[in-house]
Amino acid sequence: MKTIDMHTHTGDFAGFIPGGYHSAEELVANWDASGIERGLISILDPHHVSAANDAARATCEQFSDRFKAYVYLNPHDVEGSIAELERCRAHDCFRGVKLHPSNDVYYPFYEGYYPVYEAIEKAGLPVLWHSGTSPYSHPLQIAVVARDFPAIPHVLAHFALADLTWECFPAAKIAPNIMVDTSANPIIPVLNEWIERFGAERMMWGSDFPFYDVEYERQKIAHLGSRDAERELIAGGNAERVFSL
Repeated sequence: MKTIDMHTHTGDFAGFIPGGYHSAEELVANWDASGIERGLISILDPHHVSAANDAARATCEQFSDRFKAYVYLNPHDVEGSIAELERCRAHDCFRGVKLHPSNDVYYPFYEGYYPVYEAIEKAGLPVLWHSGTSPYSHPLQIAVVARDFPAIPHVLAHFALADLTWECFPAAKIAPNIMVDTSANPIIPVLNEWIERFGAERMMWGSDFPFYDVEYERQKIAHLGSRDAERELIAGGNAERVFSL
């Protein structure tokens, strides 16, 4: 089964997880051990956005057959975000945008950020949103943006974690361009409820490395859906389609 890890990071996350700096080499070794074909990376640094994106691009260049990247943006700087998006679009490795309202402390639906979303939609890039952390990353907050910018997919990372998982369901009803990823969410029955209600076409697999173990996350796939065709979409088919891989 083709498996694509659509949610990864590298870096040193002291205070969150042990092990010092978690490198692209470490991630690739984990992928190889678990049979993961390739994936997408974002590097998060709200104070040095361009440097973070340059580091993601360098990873794509180092492992050209394994990585594509997200353009990480911090929309507090509206004009800077628009300029950074244009700068990164010159490089084919960038296939989506990563937004992290919890990390960067903003409400997604604040209309002052709408010029950034307009630029993203104009660029035709899907958005991977951190979701599931109060008070800034509720699925319904993100659904307001997805409804107002319907031309691109808006992916709720972590299926909103455990606390806000069920809020993904009304979010998906509000905005049919809402998707979810499975990373860091252990509630298999609710993941399967999503598949029954909205279809496997709106779910993607990711590991959220290094915060979670690649193999542990991969094993979820076997327990999702009721048919191999659904699991194939979740494992890699949807990511291939959404991110033009």
